[in-house]
Amino acid sequence: MKILSRIALAVFAALLMTACGGNEATYQYKTQYLPVQLAGSEKWSILDVNSGEVVAKDAFDNAPSPIVAGMFYVRNSEGSYDYYDVSAPTTPVAGHFGSVTSFSDDGVAVCSRVGGPLCVIDRKGQVVKELPKDVSQCSMFSRGMAAIQDDNGEWGYINARGDTVIPVNYSSANLFLYEDYAMVIDSKQPSDSVVNFTVIDRNGKVMFTSNTSIYQPIQPYFINGVLPVVKGDTVVCLNEDGKEVANPIADDEKLQKAGYTDYSRTPSGDYIVFKDKKTGLVDKSNNVLIPIEHDNLIDINGERLIAVDGDTYHIVDRNGKAVGNVKFENAHVSEDNPYATRGFIDTDLAAASMMMMFDETTCCGADARTTLMDMNGMVGTDARMYAGNNTLILPQGPYMIQYVFDREVASMNADSTAASFNYDAKVKCVIISLNVNHCPANTEPAVVNKVESRLGTKGFVFARDGIFCSDYLTALTMGYEKGIIDLIYYMHFNESVPQEKKKRS
Repeated sequence: MKILSRIALAVFAALLMTACGGNEATYQYKTQYLPVQLAGSEKWSILDVNSGEVVAKDAFDNAPSPIVAGMFYVRNSEGSYDYYDVSAPTTPVAGHFGSVTSFSDDGVAVCSRVGGPLCVIDRKGQVVKELPKDVSQCSMFSRGMAAIQDDNGEWGYINARGDTVIPVNYSSANLFLYEDYAMVIDSKQPSDSVVNFTVIDRNGKVMFTSNTSIYQPIQPYFINGVLPVVKGDTVVCLNEDGKEVANPIADDEKLQKAGYTDYSRTPSGDYIVFKDKKTGLVDKSNNVLIPIEHDNLIDINGERLIAVDGDTYHIVDRNGKAVGNVKFENAHVSEDNPYATRGFIDTDLAAASMMMMFDETTCCGADARTTLMDMNGMVGTDARMYAGNNTLILPQGPYMIQYVFDREVASMNADSTAASFNYDAKVKCVIISLNVNHCPANTEPAVVNKVESRLGTKGFVFARDGIFCSDYLTALTMGYEKGIIDLIYYMHFNESVPQEKKKRS
């Protein structure tokens, strides 16, 4: 499986995203409401970041999703999901869905019930359209479009009414996340080493086609009007016509000469700067807006930031003035479910799909010799984000792929003000996870039994305790718990550990 094909399915739906040159962030959506855990509480509340007031105190046991267009979802005690409107934040609008996405600014979301097809719903929880039964998964909406996949593994797009507007004929398709352009990959490829990729507009018109022998995309979406790619050893930007153009967010010269340990540009054009283990905010002319005195600053919507001091967070405005007096210890700003999956799966197809991801020597493009350097297109430019973590996580449609390395992906430097990637770290195992909690309870054993019964065709034989081994001494084991199936592929048999198989209650 080609690395680019995996990257192309990733939807990094967080509030802040890296852009061309690695120094720009942008908002997928601007938020007014933030799910938080108040100081001293294990429950979740909702904070209005504009006023600083708590609008729902200790209302939820589980973290609410990002609140978009006033709508959010929360996992309930049964393990299913309920949707809420922030105007009445403790009364579900609709509930008991097995799989969900966030709402979008278009006022629609995608969800399914156990055993049922995918549906597009509106803010009142009413079904806008039931999607065809052969649509196995659908992304969240963005800019009025969502990516769908059918049972043949082909991808296309629907609009906010649930109508197919770009037919399913791509091997992968990305969201129109920030711009009216998206990157897709055709099923037919010239070779295993070169991948052709295409940029289309929201009407499906081809803007340009290129391949990885010329450009290696850093991310599968346009941002600030450009697509950042690697050409040789250099990061360059492509416009919608595929032409190389200047970086639209090139660093300000004054920032480069200011002597900061590091800095990152916010969507509003300011810079979060780092120096002597502290953080502040300056404008593009290096005028101080917030003194360098906080442990960290996280931009929320251009007008509000989270200030981190010790173990507590609070909201400040662009000039560092406190907004309200609420202290909190945790905040939820990233999307958990960029894809919704229908409430049933073809267990034969799920087993076959998992088996396509590995052979006797490789799993999801990695083998015993694969290092972080070989996979550097999967990480951003800020090593601090990965410090202390030995795992890279990549969504691939309904699957979550985890590459586990034999050491930390990045380590903090001696003075703890910066971090460096450990490019020689090797992949020691790969975890393929499939969440089927939205499907009937017999789904997990059915999928696992079908994979295990066919492992001989992949060169794996039973060794011990549910562990299968190949002649190349790679190993594989499967298990499931709480509706999640895990296939763990070890590069070395002597490091393998058996998994438990726990049925849902």
